[in-house]
Amino acid sequence: MAALLSLVLLTACGSSTGTTPTTPGAQQAKSITIAISSDEGTLTPFTNQTGYPGNNLVKLLFDTLVIVRGDGVSPLLAKEIRTSDNKTFTLPLRPGVTWHDGKPLTADDVVFSVDFYRKNMEGDSSIDVRPIAKVSADGDVVTMTLKAPDPEFPRRILADMAILPQHVWESVQKVSTAGADKAVGSGPYKLTRYDNARGYTLTANPAYALGKPRVDSIKVAVIPEESTQFAALRTGEVHMSARIVPPQQLATLERQPGIGVVKGTEFASTLLAFNTTRPPFDRPEVRRALAKAIDTADLVKTALLGQGTQGNPGFIHAESPIKGDRLPPIFDAGAARRELDALGAKPGPDGIRVLDGKPMAYELLVQSTSTDRLRSAELIRDMLKNAGVEVKITSLDSDSLDAKVWPDYDVRKGRNYDMSMWGWSAPVMLSSGTIAQLLASDPDDGSLNVVGFKSPAVDETIATMTAAPTMEARTEAARKLQAQIAEQMPFLTLYYRNGAYAFRKDVYGSWTWQNGAGALNKFSLVDYRLG
Repeated sequence: MAALLSLVLLTACGSSTGTTPTTPGAQQAKSITIAISSDEGTLTPFTNQTGYPGNNLVKLLFDTLVIVRGDGVSPLLAKEIRTSDNKTFTLPLRPGVTWHDGKPLTADDVVFSVDFYRKNMEGDSSIDVRPIAKVSADGDVVTMTLKAPDPEFPRRILADMAILPQHVWESVQKVSTAGADKAVGSGPYKLTRYDNARGYTLTANPAYALGKPRVDSIKVAVIPEESTQFAALRTGEVHMSARIVPPQQLATLERQPGIGVVKGTEFASTLLAFNTTRPPFDRPEVRRALAKAIDTADLVKTALLGQGTQGNPGFIHAESPIKGDRLPPIFDAGAARRELDALGAKPGPDGIRVLDGKPMAYELLVQSTSTDRLRSAELIRDMLKNAGVEVKITSLDSDSLDAKVWPDYDVRKGRNYDMSMWGWSAPVMLSSGTIAQLLASDPDDGSLNVVGFKSPAVDETIATMTAAPTMEARTEAARKLQAQIAEQMPFLTLYYRNGAYAFRKDVYGSWTWQNGAGALNKFSLVDYRLG
């Protein structure tokens, strides 16, 4: 589930990285193995399967014009970012940058990339270049003019838009089926092997002009089972797991010699998604009543063993750059029962309520490989049973779950579920534009609206928020949007897991935390010389 990287422009080459160094360990390595949970496709900007870790791996192969760094962005392929009005951006490119095949990266490649994304906004490719009215090249200088001022543009689009080599991509007709031969970028690592069952091999790019890769060879192994991944880490077969450490294993791993754990604020969310196109979930009063029956504090305590933060009913994390309000929890079991009573949902002979002539018995989908979501689903089932609502849990593999909730990663194709455990990777939390994508009625604007939510009032708030010329105005609109989310309850934000990633510090210990990207990021694997 790909998702965008977004934030306000705070550009300065000398700015703090805002990263958290790990336990001291090996700073370079000949070879390391990273475990991921599922195949991530051919690692082009159009074919990765998830926002995390898929997009993170793509970014090791492809560079962007700017890079997220701390609470802002710094130039990467661009030498600097010049703007006086947040509408026209001038981006001179760094000299000497080449593609993995040795050909030079030019300003024409940047212009081509913008045009190519514009023509190929399909599926889960979430690079929305529609705000760009014009892009042009003059020598090694690129100029982009927006349709309207956008203070979030550098991080919302420039930091996520992988620049494509025109000579490789101009012949591609269908981006969703692009092969691994198209994974030709300008980034610090090259894709040298891909097997959809076994994983990838990434090799250091010796011609990388922006810094020095710290690892010669990165093997990315697909290991679906959580227990198998961490067993392999303990034995040294795997040197880093891209999965958050399960709460039950955290203390044990931290005590084991040779293993380190890097921690930080994790913006990834876990939600209870309601299919708002299917009765009775098309009624906000029903969704609110069900949400009030769920004790999110208990989910954090029991499913996460305290290793997380209770969800904000307004979705936005308290530490998100959007700086929204921290709304109070809504759990109130008594109120949930009273509200269901008021809706006419009376208990039947078996204790299950009947609403509009139908038993309140629903299916809850959950990913089979997620320990915390499976446990949370069980707790939610019990909590809703106390309110007179029956829940049947259906455990599915990731692909099968996605096919029901987000078929082909295209909200236009509808959805087939009652309720689902769901979540979004951290970058969705970093921009008003990406948060808007969760809720906008128009599928072009609401490309992440997997719940099928529609509200003219919310659409109006979104339009105000995304058109606001200053971050202050956007933050004010975001606060209103939060209140609307809590009132309309298209989904209930259950919790945000604490970020904790384990690695073999006796093999490689330079893992660095970046809010919104975790530990698997370029600063962990490259000694940058951006100057």
